[in-house]
Amino acid sequence: MITIGLDYSHNNILTLEASSYADFTQFLFTSGFKLGKVEAGFDLLANFEKYDAIILSTPKNINLRPVEIDNLENYVKNGGSLLIFSSSGGDFTTKTNLNELTRKFGFEFESDEVNDSMNYVFLQKRPILTKFKPHFITEQVKKIVFSSSCSTKALDFIDDEKNIKIEELVRLGLNGWRKKYDGETWIEEDSPKLPLMVVVEYFKGKVVAFGNSSIFSSLGQEYGFTAFDNDILIANIIRWLVMEVESKGKIITVELDLDLFYWGKEIIEKDNWSNFSDLINVGLKNFKDNYNDIIDKIKKMKKEKLEKRKAYEKARVREEITDEKILEKIPEPVRKREDLEDIMSAIEEITGETYELSIDFEDEQEEEEMSLPSGLTYTNDDILEFEKGYPKKAIWHGKATKTFIEWLQKKYEDSS
Repeated sequence: MITIGLDYSHNNILTLEASSYADFTQFLFTSGFKLGKVEAGFDLLANFEKYDAIILSTPKNINLRPVEIDNLENYVKNGGSLLIFSSSGGDFTTKTNLNELTRKFGFEFESDEVNDSMNYVFLQKRPILTKFKPHFITEQVKKIVFSSSCSTKALDFIDDEKNIKIEELVRLGLNGWRKKYDGETWIEEDSPKLPLMVVVEYFKGKVVAFGNSSIFSSLGQEYGFTAFDNDILIANIIRWLVMEVESKGKIITVELDLDLFYWGKEIIEKDNWSNFSDLINVGLKNFKDNYNDIIDKIKKMKKEKLEKRKAYEKARVREEITDEKILEKIPEPVRKREDLEDIMSAIEEITGETYELSIDFEDEQEEEEMSLPSGLTYTNDDILEFEKGYPKKAIWHGKATKTFIEWLQKKYEDSS
């Protein structure tokens, strides 16, 4: 059975007996977890390493001792899980030193209170949140509310990046602002997209942290455990902490372009990659890390391609206009040498080339003017037979040519 220990040794805000958190504790019991109380503190690792997860809820007016901090770090490093939450104002307001522990895991709670000027429940210090990073914890979560919450901050420098992975799953909206203690006084400042929840994979263990204790409350239906999807979020957090949820990867089906498949297969064999998954993950990681630069380059390429297409279309229209000018020069029907000379002159003007008239215009015109004698007829077979043996056309502008008529007459006479 999965066991969860609640810290009772640092004047914690969340206890199993408190009626104000009845909905949350009822969820823990009905989910089949075995619950315990950590009343002797964390001085001895043996006293709490039996738990699959520990909930460390907002200590007040009391500090974690250095030995406790070291033991909690080792607990997580060896595969344990921690749920840590603070409240409005962080360590400054609660008069404790949670940040000395959380810095071990690469983050800290800020001394502030977050607000939203547009999306909130009754009070701006109860911001409604709808944007979440995809993760097991945020599955099926559409809307939550954080009341009287401080923000979190991932540290720029992490001692062991190989064995620690930090993700910020929940952020304040674009209209976010905060009251922050600057060391002397409280100041107000715009703070869109402030991180509000972090998840950490630390060596073999896990940590989830956020600055909101009101989310567990049964007293306020508009902001507590049953508000919006708050209960789904908390349920997902507990399950992720205590169950064997594989966070390193998720099996999906990907339809690859055939050329990309063969290219990838060749690269894997040539450079000794382990498998296609490694190649795809490295590619996506590079895309993620350089997303904005890559998208800018793609937009630039699309713009250049569009400009080339516009230039091509412009040139094509110009050619069509040129063709129209030439066609305008062609009378219907063409009957005179002067007509063809006008056309050639227009082409020479456009192309810069010189052309000569090569057809025997007089013969063609003479043939064109011939009429078929009375009683003389012909068929398509006659036309084909004639044009096979003569270089001239049988029909010109819809009339039989002189040579074709003479050929027909001779054929008629020979057959008589």
